[in-house]
Amino acid sequence: MLENMYNIFSKKFKDEVIAWDHFIDFLAVDNCGSLIYQFRHKLEWLFEDNKLVNSLMSIYNPALLRSDYYDHLGEMYFEKILNPKQSQDRNLSLMTMNDAYTMAKMSFGETDAPLKILDPVVGSGRYLMAVYKIAPNALLFGVDTDLRALRIAFTNFAIHGIQGYLLHADTRIHDTEIDTDEGIYNWQFANTWYSHIDKLKTKIKDKIQKQKILL
Repeated sequence: MLENMYNIFSKKFKDEVIAWDHFIDFLAVDNCGSLIYQFRHKLEWLFEDNKLVNSLMSIYNPALLRSDYYDHLGEMYFEKILNPKQSQDRNLSLMTMNDAYTMAKMSFGETDAPLKILDPVVGSGRYLMAVYKIAPNALLFGVDTDLRALRIAFTNFAIHGIQGYLLHADTRIHDTEIDTDEGIYNWQFANTWYSHIDKLKTKIKDKIQKQKILL
């Protein structure tokens, strides 16, 4: 279903990346309606094209999408949008859903405890999706430098009713610690469709190192 939907967007927009962005916008808003208030558009490109609407609605099945607990969107993104070198550099091809479940179970097992779990390279959210299944009361935090991948994680969370915080940031530079003052300040910008990376506070040690260099 998702492949067929993406093909419809590709034919409409004649560009893989633009088609992908509109495809994710559509899925995100359909599964989290309030997101539309964050968009710089109001899906005019959809509502003004009856042919596009009819084509999508003929194959789109939201119930089927929610019933299949799997990161299909992440796989499509890595296959269709990222080039092989980008995928290799980010180790994106190494984490299968089974790997994610195994890692989560090895880390803390099945539990109802309100753990705080931070994935510093969350990508499309695959690991946190696995965590949610075995630790449904955990507080989930994910960070990534790839805004498109982060939007996939956001959409996956919306589709499957997962509560979490996703932040566009670079853990090498920005403070993403959950319990520090700078980290708490930065996490207020989580779950936003557009980047606020220019507003984030850097790590204190980075500030100190910069001051030393200036001196």
